[in-house]
Amino acid sequence: MTRHTDANPTAPPTIDALMVRFLANRSDAVPAAVEHEGPDVEPYEVAAGFRVDPRAAWLDATAHTTGEHAPSPAPAQPPEWANLVSQPAAALALPMAPGHFPQRVKDLHPLLATFDPNDMRPTAAPAPLPGFGSLRKWVASNAGDPLAAGVARMLGDIPADGDAASLWLKGESTKALTAWDAQPDSPAAHFNRGMARLFFGRYADAREHLNKAVAVIPEASGWNALARLYLAVCEIHG
Repeated sequence: MTRHTDANPTAPPTIDALMVRFLANRSDAVPAAVEHEGPDVEPYEVAAGFRVDPRAAWLDATAHTTGEHAPSPAPAQPPEWANLVSQPAAALALPMAPGHFPQRVKDLHPLLATFDPNDMRPTAAPAPLPGFGSLRKWVASNAGDPLAAGVARMLGDIPADGDAASLWLKGESTKALTAWDAQPDSPAAHFNRGMARLFFGRYADAREHLNKAVAVIPEASGWNALARLYLAVCEIHG
């Protein structure tokens, strides 16, 4: 699949280019799922028919906050990782953090067509996913590692006194944003500040931070594609 390159790396791409970028981070990609009618764009459900590539998801999950696409060498995938990334549960407002993978944002229709930020912020901790005994054993054996903590969050095992990403996922969004604002600047800090402001409906502020994230997150990363997707949401609805 041809990847789009913008002349201005901080400018939001067109919807067509956005879809190409975002879907290039998945496997089994099919042609773009948008339809033009005059100047308007009507996005369609694009999750069906896509399979998240476990390796691509792991590279993004292990990218951490340094701006590198992945550590070198990348850690070995834990047991049942492929089963985790294939789960139908999708996210809309996803923080960038170790153990998280941007491919979990699977359904673009609510973001591009029916966007209501107040309905899309997490309001309570998700129910833990059943099963995954081997993966949970791996998490327990790597206690204290931010990567293992993030994988636990993706399983729905969110600690009561966790970090900003945990606060966000269990519905304490204001506290999470305050924590991200207090962090030193980093690719993840820029991304999360922009993501949070988008889902508070603060579009202009969100654009500022997401543009910074796009500028420092490598283009090959799925997090770059997700930052651009969130920028497009700002442009459409803001």
